[in-house]
Amino acid sequence: MYWEEIRKSAHFKEHHKGTLAWSEVVRLIYTIKNKRKIGDKIKIEDNKFYILCELKNKILYVINVKRK
Repeated sequence: MYWEEIRKSAHFKEHHKGTLAWSEVVRLIYTIKNKRKIGDKIKIEDNKFYILCELKNKILYVINVKRK
């Protein structure tokens, strides 16, 4: 999986903005090794966090961030 940029989706800005600091979300995306691609969506999770992203035109849009 390859992307050049990470951005917040409109859904993330509206519903999940306060869940975790943006810098922490970006750090987790790069450090968590468990990434699964399902269609154009990417699920990233470890034992504490779940992140749902969408890859469009080499831009990774963060849709959802949840604590487990």
